[in-house]
Amino acid sequence: MLKRLKLTLVLIVSVTLILIFLTFFSINKKNNTQQISTKLITSVQKDLPLKFNAERKNITLKPGEIKTINYSVENLGKKSVSAMATFQVYPPELKEFMTKMNCFCYEKQTLKAGEKEKYALVLLVDPDVTKNIKEAIIQFVYFKK
Repeated sequence: MLKRLKLTLVLIVSVTLILIFLTFFSINKKNNTQQISTKLITSVQKDLPLKFNAERKNITLKPGEIKTINYSVENLGKKSVSAMATFQVYPPELKEFMTKMNCFCYEKQTLKAGEKEKYALVLLVDPDVTKNIKEAIIQFVYFKK
């Protein structure tokens, strides 16, 4: 009787551990396989002498992973310029699942004539992002400040 009880207990513990392992593996696999193809768009207000680019034009966002996106801004003019970048995400519902951990947006940036700066946007997309979002656009626009 004691031997049978031990065997039953071992079986229950084994099945429980297997279920925990399979659940954990399934959750991680689901989060790691979801990807959001993202186009990066940059533009500058027409009277600003700035050259503004993303390091890459297209990236892949993976929910649950921290993503750093690098940008460069260069003042092509002959005098200092102060400007500010605004940030938009499409589709708009994606924005509620994004956390900007570091962003140069909405801050006044001043560049001397000929000066070039590099900036980074650091994002975290919530692992619970709506599953039907497969494509996105991140857009920055520089305005005179």
